[in-house]
Amino acid sequence: MLAVLGLLPGWIFLVKREKHLRGATRSGLGELLQVAAVGVGLTGTALLIWSIISEAIAPFGFVSLNELARSGGIYLAAHPRHVISTLALVLSAACLLALLLAAYIYRSLHDAYKPGSSWEQAFSGVPQGKGIWLGVQLTEGPLVEGLLHSFDIAEASDGNRDIVLKHPIYVTVDDARGVTELDRLVISSEHTQYMSAIHIDLAREDSTA
Repeated sequence: MLAVLGLLPGWIFLVKREKHLRGATRSGLGELLQVAAVGVGLTGTALLIWSIISEAIAPFGFVSLNELARSGGIYLAAHPRHVISTLALVLSAACLLALLLAAYIYRSLHDAYKPGSSWEQAFSGVPQGKGIWLGVQLTEGPLVEGLLHSFDIAEASDGNRDIVLKHPIYVTVDDARGVTELDRLVISSEHTQYMSAIHIDLAREDSTA
């Protein structure tokens, strides 16, 4: 029971962190190990803090570390309420440390961190009246350019994602750039080496298409 309670701070930290900083998908074992590591670390820190202030707070109904060292189990058996209040205090302190740690990590990273996949970040925030002109270099093929039509919002860890370009669509082969007659082109991330994106005036693009 105590071992399970000791994992609670780690679970709180993981939940709070994932709420603000969505990470890569982990296996159940990976999450359990992370919860255990953080829980043990934070509970140990809370115990260390208690050991420093134990004598100062002992008169208020908490375990005295000095008395515990002298009498051991006899002291604990004689003061069950002190044991319960001390365990509650240590666990509460560990949970508070978990919240503070998650808040610190979020505050230190939130300016650079953006939720969602890299595609969502790159393709969001388009000004009114503008579109996204993409240049997609295929891993074994030409450079393909076109207006962004749509894209998958899945995470990269979920597998290949598709991106859809719409007319006008250009293809560059051996430095020769030409427009195609395609209205739509679907490109999988599996075949994509890199992409570039710029915002263009849609009205101007429609007039030159």
